[in-house]
Amino acid sequence: MRALIPALIPFALALGAATQAGADTALLIANDRYGAAQNLNGGDEILSLEGPLDRAGFDVIVVENGTAEALRAAVSALLEAEEDERVLVALSGHLLHSAMGTWLLGTDAERPDLATVGAEGIALDVLFEIAARAPGRAVVLLGQEMRRIEPGAGLARGLGVLEAPQGVTIVTGATDALADLARDVLLRPGADLAEALEEARGLRAVGFVSPALPFLPVPPVGAEDEGEAEPPIGPSEEEAALWAAVQELNTPGSYRAYLEQFPAGVFAGEARDRVAALEAEAADPVARAEAAEAALSLGRSQRQQIQRDLSLLGYNTRGIDGIFGPGTRGAIRGWQGARGFEVTGFLTGPQIAVLREAASRRAAELEEEARLQREAEAQADRAFWQATGQGRDEAALRAYLSRYPDGLFSEVAQARLDEIDAARMAEVEAQEERVWEEVRAADSVAAYRRYLELYPGGQFADVAQSRLSVLETGLTPRELSLAEAREAALNLTPQMRQLAEQRLAALGIDPGRVDGRFDGRARAAIREYQRSRGMGATGYLDQMTVVRLLAEAIGGRIFE
Repeated sequence: MRALIPALIPFALALGAATQAGADTALLIANDRYGAAQNLNGGDEILSLEGPLDRAGFDVIVVENGTAEALRAAVSALLEAEEDERVLVALSGHLLHSAMGTWLLGTDAERPDLATVGAEGIALDVLFEIAARAPGRAVVLLGQEMRRIEPGAGLARGLGVLEAPQGVTIVTGATDALADLARDVLLRPGADLAEALEEARGLRAVGFVSPALPFLPVPPVGAEDEGEAEPPIGPSEEEAALWAAVQELNTPGSYRAYLEQFPAGVFAGEARDRVAALEAEAADPVARAEAAEAALSLGRSQRQQIQRDLSLLGYNTRGIDGIFGPGTRGAIRGWQGARGFEVTGFLTGPQIAVLREAASRRAAELEEEARLQREAEAQADRAFWQATGQGRDEAALRAYLSRYPDGLFSEVAQARLDEIDAARMAEVEAQEERVWEEVRAADSVAAYRRYLELYPGGQFADVAQSRLSVLETGLTPRELSLAEAREAALNLTPQMRQLAEQRLAALGIDPGRVDGRFDGRARAAIREYQRSRGMGATGYLDQMTVVRLLAEAIGGRIFE
């Protein structure tokens, strides 16, 4: 019987496509026509399995070019079938994966990212979980065809890491090869899937593969004529219970005990693999230790704590980032060797406990050492404060702050120094005001020059300089302001100002330091030059002064 899930079928209607009770169930998904990605070629191969499956007695759920909604409807139909005897899933389409899983995209997907891919496709882990309801008789065929598609953030093209649930066989490869495997092996009663996979090229199997349990058993002689029921295909209750106990023990002896009782059992292949793996671990101490650490499933915060503990004990992990790289492994080996443990670079549960205890003791020791150090420093601090007379004068206060800038008495010492500095500043300002009163009373060039020499940046410096200019030039403030404006209008560059000073010096008129700043000495030189040339002696450059000054040659004059 066929339950078709077309691309545009409503979700509720898809769930109503019930399968025939008692029959095996198959799900075929053939997505090869995408709106936002390159089309694929394997859909017809998947659809070609419908007839053989139907003839083999399967109820077949078919999705051809299904949207994400149609895919979910098909998976719901498979779930509602409650198949626990035999399941075959075959699919093709664009696949995207992250570190946590793989998704088959609906044909309406538009560049999904890790946050939205669940809404634009179906998770393969869901299909695996549903198939696991028929352990030993559940096969999932995943067609791989790498065509152009642009994944969003957090995703990459193709299949990720596949983990098959117990009793589920997952086979990946080219779609045509998978279709041939289904027709020629899976649907042929008694065929050996394990042998076929060994001979097949380009196919890869993950999970349960047992030569003792074919997908379709050979029917008993005369069973079809006499209407006899097919013998049970899953593990018996006794075998299932033993296998559960064996997995919990997870020792070579327990798996051998299972194989002795069920040499051709459903889990025989997996039991042999586990025996080989455990014996290999026992022969290799590093592999054994690595497996023991992996079984602890340490989280990032637990790994960071281990790195902190190792660092606290003096073993350099080259970072505390929760990643056990070469630095951390080397630190573990060093600690294991010092403690007399087997040196593997991998930690066991008991070793982690010992490490934590040792690190806790060391942390307590370091804290006690720090406490004693703080007490010793405080004692020395108090002693020095006493030795300096508890800051009896400015020199003592500065000596204390120099040695203990953050000491016990640093705030007191700084406050006292601030008071001393404030008093000194007030005295300086009062002295300056007294001098200024004398200067104003004298109101002479000599008095103002004396004030500016004593207080070049004083609070009355601007007033003194202005009055000095008036006295030296005989100009009113307004006339000086006009002269200053004329010089500013020339917009002289620093280089031109320096050149003017150089010309004055060359003419024997000392402008002071040649730096283009035109200080008081430079202004006096300009006035002297202007006065000697019969120009208005303002001390500021104007157009005529600049032209004449720069035109005169060193050692003589052009203008008479």
